[in-house]
Amino acid sequence: MRNYVNIACLLILLHAACDSFGQVPAPGNTDASREFEIIRGPSMRTLRPDSTTTLQTIAGGAVIKQGTTIFTSDSAVINPTTHIVEAFGHVHINQADSVQTYADYLKYLGIEKIAYLKGNVTLTDKKGTLLTQDLDYNLGSGIGNYHSGGKVIDRGNTITSQEGTYYSDTKDVYFRNNVDVIGPKNRIKADSLIYNMESEVVAFTGNTTIKNNEVNINTTQGTYDLKTSNAFFTSRTAVKDSSNRYYVANNMALDDKSGNAQLEGNAIIRDSANGFIVTGNQIFLDKKNNSFLATRKPVMIIIQKNDSTYISADTLFSGITSLLDKQPEIIRKVLAKDSLEIPIDIDSSALPLANDSLQNEPPVLQQDSTTFILNKKDSAIFLKDDSFHKPIVNLQNRVINIDSTTEAVAISKPRITDTARMAGSPLPSPPDSLLTNDVLIKDSLALKDSTIRYFLGFHHVKIYNDSLQSICDSLFFSARDSVFRLFYDPVVWAGKNQVNGDTIFLYTRNQKPARMYVFEKGMIVNKTPEGFFNQIAGKTINGYFIDGKIDYMRVRGSQAESVYYAMDDDSSYVGMNRASGDVIDLYFQKDDLIKVLFVNDVAGKMYPMKEIPADARNLKNFLWLDEKRPKNKLELFE
Repeated sequence: MRNYVNIACLLILLHAACDSFGQVPAPGNTDASREFEIIRGPSMRTLRPDSTTTLQTIAGGAVIKQGTTIFTSDSAVINPTTHIVEAFGHVHINQADSVQTYADYLKYLGIEKIAYLKGNVTLTDKKGTLLTQDLDYNLGSGIGNYHSGGKVIDRGNTITSQEGTYYSDTKDVYFRNNVDVIGPKNRIKADSLIYNMESEVVAFTGNTTIKNNEVNINTTQGTYDLKTSNAFFTSRTAVKDSSNRYYVANNMALDDKSGNAQLEGNAIIRDSANGFIVTGNQIFLDKKNNSFLATRKPVMIIIQKNDSTYISADTLFSGITSLLDKQPEIIRKVLAKDSLEIPIDIDSSALPLANDSLQNEPPVLQQDSTTFILNKKDSAIFLKDDSFHKPIVNLQNRVINIDSTTEAVAISKPRITDTARMAGSPLPSPPDSLLTNDVLIKDSLALKDSTIRYFLGFHHVKIYNDSLQSICDSLFFSARDSVFRLFYDPVVWAGKNQVNGDTIFLYTRNQKPARMYVFEKGMIVNKTPEGFFNQIAGKTINGYFIDGKIDYMRVRGSQAESVYYAMDDDSSYVGMNRASGDVIDLYFQKDDLIKVLFVNDVAGKMYPMKEIPADARNLKNFLWLDEKRPKNKLELFE
C-alpha cells in the first residue's frame, strides 16, 4: 500500500515539474502577454548559478512562444526572474506571420519586448528584406536599428548605409551615413534618406545625387519615386539631362513619363548645345518636345564670347522648328516659308557691296534719278527755284551746272573721286551672289535640323547687348535664320541712333546685327552731341551694320521726310534742312550721321539756325524714347 502512495506522490511531483517548464511567469507578474510558453524542448534543464537566480535551458531545438510571437533556435536559456531569453543558432522570430527575423544569436528582453540580434541578421516583412550583422529590434513598436552597416533589398532596389532604422508599421527604412541606392534604373548616393517599401519612394535630407540614363541630379531635400522616376525637390536642386542641358531651381518637380518638369524660384536653364541661358521664377520644361515656357521675370541670354544678347519679357517660350506641327497655328505661320519671304521693296542698291562694307562707296543709284545730298561737313546745298536756276545756298562757292530735269543737287567732298557718279550716274550692280547672302532668309531655309530652336517673347520685351538695345511688345526669333522679329511699336537703339516703326526685322550674323528692315511708319532719330535731333521718316527702312554699328540706311515712302542739321568745315551748325523725297539714303560713321542723300521728287527748305520755326523742328510722330532704352543688362533682371 505504501509503494502505491509513493508512486502517486512521484507522479504528482513530475507533473508539477513539467508544468513549471511549460509556463515561466515572472514573479509577481500577472501580464500573460509577457509570459513565455515552451512549445518544444527536447532537452530541458533547470540551473541555479546562485541562490537568487534560476535558469531554464533548452537544447535540441527550442520553440518558445510569447503572445502571438514564436521564437525558435537550436538552443535557448530563459531567466524567469528577469524575463530574458538568450537563443543560439538558427534563431527565428515569427511575429504573427507578418514579420520574420533571422540571426545567429538573440538576446530578448521579454518585458520590454526588445530583441538584440547578431550575426547574419535578416528581417523580412513580405515587402522587402533587411540584412545586417547587428540589429536592435523592438517587437512591440516594430522599430529596428542597426549601427554597423546594413542593406535593404526590395523589388530590384538595393539600399545600403552605415546606420539604419526600420519601421514595420509604415514599412519605412531610415538610412543614415553613406547611403547608396542601386536600382534597375537609378543610382542614388545620399547622406540620409527614408525609403518606403510599399511605394518605393525615397525621401532625403542632406547632400544627394541621383543618376540614371536621363538625368544627373544634385539636391539636398525632396522625394524620388524609384518605380516611376518622378521627383519633387524642395531645396536648391541642379539637374543635368541626357542632352547636356543643365537646369537649377529652388523647387522642382519632374515627371519622367511625360518628360515634363516644373521649376520654381530663381530657376536657370543652361543649354550649351544651343548656346542660351534662361532664368525666371517659374519655368515649365517639356523634354519630349524639347520646349520650355518661362514666366515671372524671365530673362534669356543668347551666349556669345564677347557680346551676349539679353532678352526679357513677361513670358518666354522656346521650341524646335521640326515640331512646329504641334504648336499653335500662329507660330507655324510665323515660321512658314511664305511668311518669311519679306516684301522688301528695295532694288539691288540696298544690298551690301562685295566686301560687305559701305565705307568706300554709296549704294547704286537708279538711272535717271535725281539726288539731293546733305553732308555733315564740307557741304554745298542747292535747291531748285521756279523762277530761275541758281543756288540758294552755296557754302563753298562751288556751283555745278543743273539741267532742267534736275530738281536739286548738293556736292560735298565725296567718298569717291568721280563727282559725276554723285550727280546720278549708276554705280555697278553688286554680284548675284549677294542676293543669296547668308544674312538673307531664303538661304537659311535650307537648314533642316531637329536642333534648330525658335524663341517667342510676349509683352514688355527688352533686348540688350553692347551693340544694340530694343523694346517691343512681342518677339519672335529663330536660329534657322537668326532674325529677330519685333512686333507692336518696336524701338531699336544703336549707338546714338533710334529706330522705330510698326514692325522691325533685325537680321544677325554671328549674333551681331547685320541688317534691319522696318515695316510701316518707320523713323530714324539721330541725336547730335549738341542735343539736336536728326530725323528721317518713311514707310519702310532698310539698314546695314558693320561690326555691330550702323553703316547705311535707306528710307522709302510717299514721301520720305527728313530733318537734318548741316555743319560747315569748322563743325559749326549752319542750318536745319527739312526735305522730302521718294527715297532717302543715310550714311553713318562711328554712330554719327554724316550724309543724307535724296532720290526723286525732292523738295525741301533750309532754315538758318536762328530762324528755325518751332513747328518745323520735328517730324510728325517724333518721339525720343531714350528713357525707355535698356542702359545695362542688369535692368532686365529687375
